[in-house]
Amino acid sequence: DLIERPEPVGAWLHTATGAHPIPKGLYFGLPADPTAADVRAVVGDVPAAQAPQGATMADWARAAYGQRVVDDLVTPLVGGVYSTTPEEVRLADLAPTTAALVEAGTPLREAVARSVAPPPPGGAVNGIRGGMHALVDRLVSATTPGSVEVRCGQPVSRVERTSGGWQVTTPAGTERAPLLVIALPLDAAAALLGGPAPEAQPAALDVITLVLDDDLADAPRGTGVLVGANVPGVAAKALTHSTAKWGWLRAAAGGREVLRLSYGRRGLAPVTSVLKPAELTALVRADAAALLGRPISEPLEIRRTDWRTLPPGTPGVAAARQWLTARAGDDLALVGAGIAGVGLAAVVPQARAEAVRLFKKQEN
Repeated sequence: DLIERPEPVGAWLHTATGAHPIPKGLYFGLPADPTAADVRAVVGDVPAAQAPQGATMADWARAAYGQRVVDDLVTPLVGGVYSTTPEEVRLADLAPTTAALVEAGTPLREAVARSVAPPPPGGAVNGIRGGMHALVDRLVSATTPGSVEVRCGQPVSRVERTSGGWQVTTPAGTERAPLLVIALPLDAAAALLGGPAPEAQPAALDVITLVLDDDLADAPRGTGVLVGANVPGVAAKALTHSTAKWGWLRAAAGGREVLRLSYGRRGLAPVTSVLKPAELTALVRADAAALLGRPISEPLEIRRTDWRTLPPGTPGVAAARQWLTARAGDDLALVGAGIAGVGLAAVVPQARAEAVRLFKKQEN
């Protein structure tokens, strides 16, 4: 009952040629039908496919569809969702099944046409009513008193296998348990178990949230905007019009508008991280105005949230994931986005499957 679908108002692209509704039938930005009118409205006529020269997603996409598709479709989708660029990731890092088709001889255009599934209007993912913290609250409230204890502020510094299972060390001391589930970022999980660390540092990202007294009820760019390559005058990689995307938030906002602008990706630190408050406000207002196509008033509130992530294709990530999954056994499960992939739709089923596997092993 917490699952919320986004409003069916679509989303947009902002490219070097202007603003466009996101075409239907995209697969990581690759069009299933390059001749479709909505695709041609963004990138023009797509050239004939060529043999790829290189191994990156950009190399393959450029050969199959041309540079405009890389800049105006693939870059905003890959950057906005996965915080990387097509020049720094392989198709196999994002879509291994499709990459296997291509490596077996299927032309990329044909492989994409087989793989694409149209997302629902408004976005490809659902959300949590009340925000992600509501899921944490629900999980805590669903635990059985006396059988589950939630401890906050006690980071685990060490885990060791013992004859009876595992010993876990925190600032409060040590605990022993027959089963261990690790739900951590990939690099933290590998470090805790003594495995190989990714070779590159996590990408730094900033999300700037604005609360406005403006009237944007017409959702001028639907649920939000993804930004293409080489767009002058815009530093953000994406804008989410949160009160247009989520009905529960619009009701809670009491007539105000909430926007979220994202900055930074792999290899490119967010420009917002070094700005003073007045500079930050000026930048995000200018970016929001450019992306929404109308002036933005002084925010009632502005908040910067920073975090770190290991995007697909980061050197060493695949090796760390392989090492970790090989460690899973009768008494150890590894869950989370680093193992299962991005998004609750990937994380939740994998975590459930791991829990079932552990308990079945114990029953046997």
